[in-house]
Amino acid sequence: MKNWWQSLSIASKLNLPIQAILLVMLSLAHFWIIDHFQNEILDAAERRAEVSADGIINGMNMLMVTGMISNPDHRRLFIRKMGDTLHIKELRIIRAQSVQQQFGPGLPEEQARDEMDARVIKSKKTQFQLDQNHASPTLRVVVPFIASSNFRGTNCLSCHHVEAGTVNGAASITIDMSEDFTLIEQTRMSLLAGQFALQILLFFSISWLIQRFLRPIEKMQISMETMQSMASMESFMPIETASGGQDKIARLIGVYNQMSLALRDSERSMRLASAIYQSNANAIAVTDEHNRIVDINPAFTRLTGYMLDEIRGQDPKIMKSGRHDAQFYQAMWHSLGENGHWQGEIWDKRKDGEIYAKLVNIISLRNEDGSVYRYVAQFSDITEKKEQENLVQWQANYDPLTSLPNRRLFRDRLKQAIKHSNRSRLPLAVLFIDLDHFKEINDNLGHAVGDTLLMEAAQRMSSCVREADTVARLAGDEFTIILPELSDLKQIDRIAASVVEQLAQSFNLFLSDENNYLISASIGVAVYPTDANDMEQLLKCADKAMYAAKAAGRNRYIHYSDLGESPARV
Repeated sequence: MKNWWQSLSIASKLNLPIQAILLVMLSLAHFWIIDHFQNEILDAAERRAEVSADGIINGMNMLMVTGMISNPDHRRLFIRKMGDTLHIKELRIIRAQSVQQQFGPGLPEEQARDEMDARVIKSKKTQFQLDQNHASPTLRVVVPFIASSNFRGTNCLSCHHVEAGTVNGAASITIDMSEDFTLIEQTRMSLLAGQFALQILLFFSISWLIQRFLRPIEKMQISMETMQSMASMESFMPIETASGGQDKIARLIGVYNQMSLALRDSERSMRLASAIYQSNANAIAVTDEHNRIVDINPAFTRLTGYMLDEIRGQDPKIMKSGRHDAQFYQAMWHSLGENGHWQGEIWDKRKDGEIYAKLVNIISLRNEDGSVYRYVAQFSDITEKKEQENLVQWQANYDPLTSLPNRRLFRDRLKQAIKHSNRSRLPLAVLFIDLDHFKEINDNLGHAVGDTLLMEAAQRMSSCVREADTVARLAGDEFTIILPELSDLKQIDRIAASVVEQLAQSFNLFLSDENNYLISASIGVAVYPTDANDMEQLLKCADKAMYAAKAAGRNRYIHYSDLGESPARV
């Protein structure tokens, strides 16, 4: 919609709102006339129906005076004759309850048959009801008969044993409104055709007037479009105006000519700047000597989400992710000050809050006196590369099923724990854990169930250890635990006993299965440097103790020192 509006000529942009206003005004006038005409038609129809009802009341009064009203045939004949009047579709006489009690219920058609009949008799007021059925529109009126001592020269109370003002009945008349609504529709169509013709006439008239006064501006618009389509100011030709023209349009065109000539002279430098900023795939940000952003390129916006107007004058630290400490930035500024450039990886934050990694190269531009004039930072998004590196690193060090450290990371952490133990002179322990009866469950229920059990077992073991401890999966149903820097060797027994207890509890492997599956754990414990002073020997000791636990009946833990063997030394 925006592009379409911008593609219109100035005359069209002026004419369309004017035509829209005229359309609204003519439409409002059209609706007002139709509404007024329709109300007049309906008012006339209501008056006609009331007059007809009044005629029925007079006729019924005459039947009462002559005494003919007591004969049902006379009443039927009167109603039929009155109903033959033009445009009357239905005519009924309604007996009120007081008349029925005194003179009997009367004819079946003389009973109140709907809510409108009852409402008129109760309220003593005339009621109208318009049915705008498309096929057969009608207007119904129900007029009450009010008993009076002098009703058009007749004393109703001489025959009706009721109080004055009582409703004796009502007349219901339904008239055909087909011709009236046809007339309304014909009038509506005539007005619509007239409005359309007038709108067309006004459109061309106003268009001609606008074109006449804005022809110089249209020339200016055509000149702009030509230069835009050629993407060059070289095509600009000054627009001539009437000699001596001093109106606002002439002055506007004069300013436009001067501005365009100046732009044509600076086109080469503009093309150079555009090439630098538009074509570079890397994001570029330029800051002043106080590290305030003065310019960015489109790639910067695509990468960070920030527009120039949003961050002009801001410090780039508004994009800090919080992952780097103060020393990191101090080292970066020190390099810029000493060497005039810095290159490295930074984690920053986009406008939407997403953290991403970027490879940055920053250089400082200096004045002749050596003071900083500008800092130019060029960077690219390396988040995907970092994620791939992290994924490869994770896959190399962690078990994909349980997310525990694998054999490689376990050995690396054990090596580091031994180094810390040597420095702190605090012992560490290694627990070798083998799940008892796992093979039977895995073979009988399938590998998927076995995997579920391994994941649950890993979670239970992890819940038994300290935050500094490491639970790892070596292979299959073999797990290990590193307990570093033990200030109290009793912690080994507490953790080992907790693991045995947790793994001895039943496993419910199916949501729909009420069976509970049981396994247990055989654990071998070796302590560094008491049982061994070398990593490989320590692992062998723990392995021997684990097999001893299995041989002793499983579901238990055994220390290597309990086997009665000498410490393994290198």
